[in-house]
Amino acid sequence: MQNWYEKTRAKTEKIFQEITTHNFVTELMQATLDKDTFGFYVNQDSLYLSEYKKALVAVGSKCHKPEDTQFFYESATGIIQVEDALHEEFLEKKYTNPVPSPTCELYNSYLARIVNSESVEVGVAAVLPCFTIYKEVGDFILKNQKNKDSNPYQAWIATYASDEFALAVQQAIDIVDTYAQTASPQSLAKMEEVFIKTSKLEWMFWDSAYKQEAWKI
Repeated sequence: MQNWYEKTRAKTEKIFQEITTHNFVTELMQATLDKDTFGFYVNQDSLYLSEYKKALVAVGSKCHKPEDTQFFYESATGIIQVEDALHEEFLEKKYTNPVPSPTCELYNSYLARIVNSESVEVGVAAVLPCFTIYKEVGDFILKNQKNKDSNPYQAWIATYASDEFALAVQQAIDIVDTYAQTASPQSLAKMEEVFIKTSKLEWMFWDSAYKQEAWKI
């Protein structure tokens, strides 16, 4: 019998395929991605993660089990450590910009609204795609690339394809599945809705980075 994550993840397969075939990911894998594009992405990623870790703390504070709260708090702390290392390597000063792109702003605002106004079940479902999609993308690139020894973005790839990250992702999935077991039909429907929507926002984030999206006015 499929668990909640497996059933809901199956409904986002088209989104995941669109991510792995996006020019940003394929060029990243082939080491042909423009350096300025990646610099723009890393800067926007840092702006996104500065708010995402707050979303993890917010949803963690609603968890029923202390160990679940601890997981989300530690994940927020881990983001600071891991991303600081990646940004130190990849975020040159010329790419630093404190203004989030429209898509970054949208994603952060949506997550903040969901984790602060919805139930814990819905909140954990909303933050999950940032775990699972990055792991799947990291695994996909590592499996299909032919330039592991020469790709300038390999440290980024290795972070999300690592065993350590895989353990964290599985723990996040297990927490969401546990809450889904006792969720009402209404909550299950909302969990699916937010999971699919934040999965779409993940694609939009890659796309906006590739286009170096700016405010139009």
